[in-house]
Amino acid sequence: MNLFVFKTAHKICDQGHSIFVEDIDFKTWAKGMFCKHTLDAGFGQFFTILSYVSWKRGKYLGKVNKDGASQICPNCDAHTGKKTLNIRIHSCPECGYTTNRDVAALQVIRNRGISAVGQMVLENAY
Repeated sequence: MNLFVFKTAHKICDQGHSIFVEDIDFKTWAKGMFCKHTLDAGFGQFFTILSYVSWKRGKYLGKVNKDGASQICPNCDAHTGKKTLNIRIHSCPECGYTTNRDVAALQVIRNRGISAVGQMVLENAY
């Protein structure tokens, strides 16, 4: 597993200068409905290795607040409301921006990270 994790971390570092991840407390997460599956998957180990690889390669790794990422429009920052898991499309009633729900949440995480460090967006995250 370690070889796969290191290869994945290096691949992520190859794709940009700044990496933003959700700030997840895996100990609390492991007590919830995912329990043993979370611990077995080694998410905490992956983030530790990603942090090391990004530091070693001179890349910026920032943790970003995850709360409400799927409830905000990445295009106009409007609050779009809580969605159930079966709703897979983000559609903003304010600006009309439509995309996959997971992509929209990813874009919100990216926007929060960029705001935290004060950088300009050079490329879109997909």
